[in-house]
Amino acid sequence: MRYDATLQGLVSTPRDKQKWSRTGIRPEHIFRDSPDIILTVNRKRRILFMSRAMNGLHPDRMTGEDANRLFPPRVRPWFRQAMRQAFASGESSRFQFPTEEAVWWEIRLIPRPGEKRLDEALIIATEVTEARTLQAQAIRHARLATIGVLSTSIAHEINNPNNAILFNASLLARAWREITPILEEYHQNNGEFILGGVSFLEAREALPAWIAEISRNTLRVKSIVENLKHLARRDQESLNEIIDIHEPLQAALLILNHKIRKHTDHCELFATKGVLTVKGNSRQLEQVFINIILNALQSLPQRSCQVTIRTTLESTLSGEQAQISVEDEGSGIAPEHLPHVTEPFFTTKGASGGTGLGLSISGLIVRNHGGALHFAQNANRIGTTVMIRLPLYRSPGEVSF
Repeated sequence: MRYDATLQGLVSTPRDKQKWSRTGIRPEHIFRDSPDIILTVNRKRRILFMSRAMNGLHPDRMTGEDANRLFPPRVRPWFRQAMRQAFASGESSRFQFPTEEAVWWEIRLIPRPGEKRLDEALIIATEVTEARTLQAQAIRHARLATIGVLSTSIAHEINNPNNAILFNASLLARAWREITPILEEYHQNNGEFILGGVSFLEAREALPAWIAEISRNTLRVKSIVENLKHLARRDQESLNEIIDIHEPLQAALLILNHKIRKHTDHCELFATKGVLTVKGNSRQLEQVFINIILNALQSLPQRSCQVTIRTTLESTLSGEQAQISVEDEGSGIAPEHLPHVTEPFFTTKGASGGTGLGLSISGLIVRNHGGALHFAQNANRIGTTVMIRLPLYRSPGEVSF
């Protein structure tokens, strides 16, 4: 291997070489211990020096080879263009690219002058996957903060007229109940008459349903507004309750009993023996279970399909966890949608009234409880499994086995 070209800045004089010799450290060892991968290439892109393996290609096999081989095929034109520009201008350049395994690299090209012209280039390859992930998270958090501010304003603007509609609908329902006997008597004495453009008999049957529909929809709007408020702030409710996770889970199943009977003949709970204690807010966790189980039920194409709920105790490197899984035999989640299912307002059910808030709120609640929410396509590609993991709580002095 040829090190002198690469290490020129370290061993440019005989005195430098003597100093390094006395230390017993070879300069190339510094490069090999660097988190970056460092290479030198000539004008023909042949590798003169490579500090360590990159993308599974070892320096011993790559010395003298075309540096193009280090990059995925789709990136090679970018690399060749960057090399041409670097040698033509004498200026450094950089670019980033991902591998098929979603590992991101940043490549810096630094032309190095020879005796008469630019003969070599120093290439520094730095893995920047974590930096890009943190950057993406920062952007996402900023976007969520903006959504939170907007949500607060929207929720306030919607709430006032919606409350007025709900109040007036209840007054209208009461008025109809009180006036119906008078209209009945009038109908008996005078025969059929028109009320609001329809016959009295038709109005008598339909009007209560219409008023009830107004009330139901205003309550739905109210629920959406509450979710918007929840999204807009870190919940101020206490997270200090000591809860057996089975209690809010059973409460959620009781609330969803009508929905369960509507969507499936097979909804089963397999609860682990004993108590799974967590610290948090029972009402919030109940809301999470309702959202997750309701999504599973609504994904079922027919009543013969099943929803299975399991609770288990898991031991991990970070400690013991209560694990709740909800597995369905529904239509599943498209792979490209999986990373977005907990984003606010992301929904694939817009046509049927989905708001994209249920899973977003669930993810926020679980994170506030110190846990994690995971979505995965089932191994047989039929349906989805949602995994909720929450840190197990043990009282002081309690021993785990």
